[in-house]
Amino acid sequence: MKIFKSLLFWLFFIIPMALGTTYYLKFASEQFEASAHFTIEKTGQTSSDPLGFLTGLPGNVSSTRDALIIKDFINSHEVIQRTKNEFDFKKLYAREDKDWLSRLHSDASKEDLLEYWQKKISIEFDTSSGIANLSVLAFEPEDAVIIIKSILRSSEELVNNLSEKSRQDSLKFARSELTRAEDKLKEARLTLKQFRDKEKALAPEKNIESTFSLVASLKAELATAEAELNSLRKSLQEKAPKVRAAANKVSSLKRQINKEQAKINRTSIKDSNSQESKTMSAIVSKLEELLTEQGFAEKSYASALLNLENSRISATQQQRYLTIIVHPQLPEEAAKPLLPNDLIVLLLSCLLIWGILSLIIASIRDHAGWM
Repeated sequence: MKIFKSLLFWLFFIIPMALGTTYYLKFASEQFEASAHFTIEKTGQTSSDPLGFLTGLPGNVSSTRDALIIKDFINSHEVIQRTKNEFDFKKLYAREDKDWLSRLHSDASKEDLLEYWQKKISIEFDTSSGIANLSVLAFEPEDAVIIIKSILRSSEELVNNLSEKSRQDSLKFARSELTRAEDKLKEARLTLKQFRDKEKALAPEKNIESTFSLVASLKAELATAEAELNSLRKSLQEKAPKVRAAANKVSSLKRQINKEQAKINRTSIKDSNSQESKTMSAIVSKLEELLTEQGFAEKSYASALLNLENSRISATQQQRYLTIIVHPQLPEEAAKPLLPNDLIVLLLSCLLIWGILSLIIASIRDHAGWM
């Protein structure tokens, strides 16, 4: 039994501890870590986090969502594809001069590549401050900086394109609204032109105004003539030439006034289809209706034109910004292997495994009645 315990101790503590120590001290390749802090900001008014009222923590729904999108993007194979033009991922990590456990195997599959990539990057997001911390491990300090800068550039492109579709849809809708408003304005102007050509009057309301002025003038002249006639009748007989002349003038003015007033109530312009006379007021009423429709169409066109300009400006303006708070710096010391921490973790791990196995075997021995 002592030989079994000794064998167990050697297999699960001495040998793993010796192999691990030899690896860390002699074979483990140095890996350098570069990090950067960034946040995502959005222009204009943003919506606040509803949980902020309960938790008391500041937050922004849009920025949090965008940061989580970026986090998922960095942990995906997509970022490897986007950054392949800036650096060769396999060339940097599948290096023959690095230890077998740390390097990427040259025959690694797409899934193996993604798994290895996720081990070399780390991104943490603080929801209270909205700041993300990105870290990258590489075998050379310069490579770590190159990789993290490339990731930040790709992430910034993704951030800029997050609202591109909605902006283009808004611009497309604004253009269609402008076209619709322009068609309505053309239709309103054409209808007004056809009405004026049909009624043979560019501005019948002006004709009414001149008619009213003429009637007022005739009534004033009639009042003067009637006063003169009354005055003559007091001093002359009814058959006197002056009285008769004055009476004829009054009669003539009355006939002229009645004629002009009739023009206001009806017009000689007739509809070509129904051949019915139209009142001047009806023509003016229809004209005012058409002018109102044209004015509304002009205002709608001006509003649609302004909306299109605003949509065009919004479509060309960057809506979201990836702001780098802490830029990546060239690391001077290796982040891995981290001695003596790694050796302590190895020691504790070996002790834990050996202890657990010893307890399991001792429990089996007691139940089975081993000596």
